[in-house]
Amino acid sequence: MIADLFSLAIYTLLILAVASGGLVTSMLIGKRKKGFMKEEPYECGVPQIGETRTEFNVRFFVLSMLFVLFDIETVLLAPYAVTFLKDVGSGKGVEYLAEVAVFLAVLGFGLLYAWRKGVLDWNVPLGHSPDEVVQQQLAGTDKKAA
Repeated sequence: MIADLFSLAIYTLLILAVASGGLVTSMLIGKRKKGFMKEEPYECGVPQIGETRTEFNVRFFVLSMLFVLFDIETVLLAPYAVTFLKDVGSGKGVEYLAEVAVFLAVLGFGLLYAWRKGVLDWNVPLGHSPDEVVQQQLAGTDKKAA
């Protein structure tokens, strides 16, 4: 027991020594040239165009979260497919099918909710429902409030 802890301590000290040695060596023999390009936030040698901090529409974030949600859905459905193929003869097929149907129904309702809220419609201003925009277009007002 003590020999195992001693080996672990030596191993930890060796790792710290190698990491520290690499950092110290880099600081001692590395070049210390500062310049305009070194101070740039994106240091690739290409001069930046415009501001580095730009505002993105929140819809990009919401759309990426929807993508992650449905991407995870496919990952969660894979084990069901494997177990369904294994247990189809044991009479659990209907149980698995019901579980998957409930899972897909919840995701489908979530997609329908996002669709009705205008998350997937890029022409609808934020804070307005698609129905409101359609009513404005049908009435001929077509006002887009910000």
